[in-house]
Amino acid sequence: MSTPGEAVPGLAAAPSRRYVTTLVTLATLGVLLSAFDSVARNVALPLILQSLHMNIAEGGLVFSGGFLASFLSNLLVGPVIDRFGRKRAFLLTLLATALFSGITAFVTTVWEYAVVGFLAGTCLAVQEPAQVLVSEEAPARWRGTLMGIVGAGFAMGSIVVSLVGAAILPSGNWRMLFLLAFAPVLLVLLGAAFLREPPRSAEALRVKRERQRIASGQTVATTFAIDEVKAVQPEWVQIFAPDLRRQTLVTAIFGLLVNFSTGFVLALGVSYLTAFDHIGIGVASLAIAVEGLATLVGTILVGWLADRIAARHILVVWSMVGGIAVGLLAIRGGPSWVFFAMALFGFFGQGALGCWFRYLADSFPTRARGSGTGFVVGVFFFGLAFAPAIFGAVMNTGNFPGAALLAGGIAIAGALVLLAGKVIPPRKELEEIVI
Repeated sequence: MSTPGEAVPGLAAAPSRRYVTTLVTLATLGVLLSAFDSVARNVALPLILQSLHMNIAEGGLVFSGGFLASFLSNLLVGPVIDRFGRKRAFLLTLLATALFSGITAFVTTVWEYAVVGFLAGTCLAVQEPAQVLVSEEAPARWRGTLMGIVGAGFAMGSIVVSLVGAAILPSGNWRMLFLLAFAPVLLVLLGAAFLREPPRSAEALRVKRERQRIASGQTVATTFAIDEVKAVQPEWVQIFAPDLRRQTLVTAIFGLLVNFSTGFVLALGVSYLTAFDHIGIGVASLAIAVEGLATLVGTILVGWLADRIAARHILVVWSMVGGIAVGLLAIRGGPSWVFFAMALFGFFGQGALGCWFRYLADSFPTRARGSGTGFVVGVFFFGLAFAPAIFGAVMNTGNFPGAALLAGGIAIAGALVLLAGKVIPPRKELEEIVI
């Protein structure tokens, strides 16, 4: 195992405050743009269904297909992060986001929309490399806050798309939303020019390249502590080895269950509110914007709290309240009641994600951080692959309250599962955390 403190010629210096600011800005913008696709499909869904002659159950199936692609792409991106670098993975996922989301504006048939909707699920793989990049460059005392800001990018995207949708969707022009989705191409160019591979990752990559040397009993000099014997093993073997297995499974099950409520609100929320609460599409779109604004506030606050309180505690409490908030949507009400329930869900249910990626970054060592995060986030989206189809089918029978109560109950169950996860102290350097 390499020992810390051993100087290595050419090792990049600790990042400057200016670089960290640039990184957090680009990562946040990347997450913001990755959120664009799924939110745009939500707020525009009633018009898309009408334009392409689909029913709500079929629309839910398309969402499920997209989230299935999110599941698969996150599983694939994880090893890419660990084997080829955090920066390359970030730029690759941004490029896929621009391509698959943007061409949605040109679909004319149900099958085209289904295929493009599936491929566009790769948009939700952006946050994984973005957060891993930030976790390895951020100062320990600010890691939670800065990762919370990046996580808030999704809420920012939700707010932007929802407000734009509220302005233009009443005219029936849903395609205009997706024409804006080519913007990540510009971010790819900026990222290629201004971002670097984190020193931790660069050293782990160098160790992985020296497999033969390590197999013969030699070592590789590194500044950060790396278990070289484990580092050269396949990443999937590492995250299911005895030292990481329990945390891998607990976090994955938590993500699977708690994200069902997100699949309900952000995939079918507008359709639910217009059909059950009998409010217009513009008001329903504004409800998504309210949820996004509450998520923005909650995400940043939770990130800040995670620098002071163990992230596991926050995730458990916030997720339980978020599940209750979704259940409140089973009570029919006017715009005020809808806005209240959506704000509560945004602040707690979605806001909990402000420390979710930080908890994952702290749960896995640098040698397998991308793969561990990728697997857990992939399972996180696996639930979404089923949620819209399940809730769409329930709603299609007319049992709207049942869909809301089911979504909230599953989220609460997920929060209880996380009680078996590790309590990781905040404000520790990544190498100081005992895994």
